[in-house]
Amino acid sequence: MNAPFTLLIALLLAPAAQAQDAATDSTGLPGDNFSLQGALALFKQAKDVESFEQALNADDQRVNNLDLDGDGQVDYIRVEDHQDGDAHAIVMQVAVSQDESQDVAVIELEKSGKDEAKVQIRGAEELYGPDVMVEPYAEDDAAAPAKGPAAPALVRVRVWVNVWAWPCVAWIYGPTYVAWASPWRWGVYPRWWRPWRPHPYRVFWGWQRPRMVVYRPVHVCRVARANVLYVSRARYAPRIRTATAPVIQRREAMRTAPQRPVQRKEEIRRGSRNKVRDGGRAMPAERAPKSRPARRMHR
Repeated sequence: MNAPFTLLIALLLAPAAQAQDAATDSTGLPGDNFSLQGALALFKQAKDVESFEQALNADDQRVNNLDLDGDGQVDYIRVEDHQDGDAHAIVMQVAVSQDESQDVAVIELEKSGKDEAKVQIRGAEELYGPDVMVEPYAEDDAAAPAKGPAAPALVRVRVWVNVWAWPCVAWIYGPTYVAWASPWRWGVYPRWWRPWRPHPYRVFWGWQRPRMVVYRPVHVCRVARANVLYVSRARYAPRIRTATAPVIQRREAMRTAPQRPVQRKEEIRRGSRNKVRDGGRAMPAERAPKSRPARRMHR
């Protein structure tokens, strides 16, 4: 299944190569071909972690479109749960060779109270860039601050979602649960699995749009203990990190670069008048020729 390293880099940095027109919101990173929203939706529907792994690797679920080893076929995603008390880091991972594995994403789950649990999914930095997180989305009414005797107006605010009732969460926190570790590895896959060719980028992300309403990006980590548990166990393939590092650095530089001020319409019109007045050569506004003062008439 190994491909030449140069071909692998080209495939990783152009995950939409099979689409003739890449969508404008493509990041240019391999994470474009794995839906964090879709994975969280499958986790909500699954009865246990094993069935969650099976759903991730089904073409008709439209979640996995990754080809990290560059063999022209979608990779198998293995799942492993790391547990510490009531904190869980459920890792989705691809074996890119016999000796290397690359994390794709991690579902970070914590019990936050009696019959309460929080969940977030975090994309691996090598595939998505830093701090890409998604969580279930919900809104509730809250009173807006108001002055005077008038009753406060109600506004919609984002709230965290209690996932305790999700079947897989209830199973994980059940008395008989043993942390799941996928038995499959490089070159050894279940008989029911049939790899498929990656779908074009536009087609793949067209399938994800309904999920983006229910599961949305977030910039605050709500599951700190589960995240700490994961960080010490995260795995990456050096060749994947090497291939994606330039794209991640370029995106971070663009994100942190100072924005040029937007020119107002009045300034644009003033600049156009100055350009016409000077015979087509643009002049700074402060150096534009002044009008001749009116001649005083003597009587």
